[in-house]
Amino acid sequence: MSATNETRLASIFKAAFPKLQGPVEQATRENTADWDSVATVKLATMVEEEFEMPVDFEDAAEWESFADVLASVSARS
Repeated sequence: MSATNETRLASIFKAAFPKLQGPVEQATRENTADWDSVATVKLATMVEEEFEMPVDFEDAAEWESFADVLASVSARS
């Protein structure tokens, strides 16, 4: 059985934000101290690699939460 998009994305978030506190599914820019523009580029690159799909960096710049990233991934898979 393959991992769900949510599980795969949770692994990416844990790798991108090792200091993340609380449930990864509740991560937002506001409650994730290290989530800045550089982290967004890193996150987008990791999403591209894991899901083997292109990510528009302008779209990625609008990501504000785990849910936003998951919605973006789910819309393309």
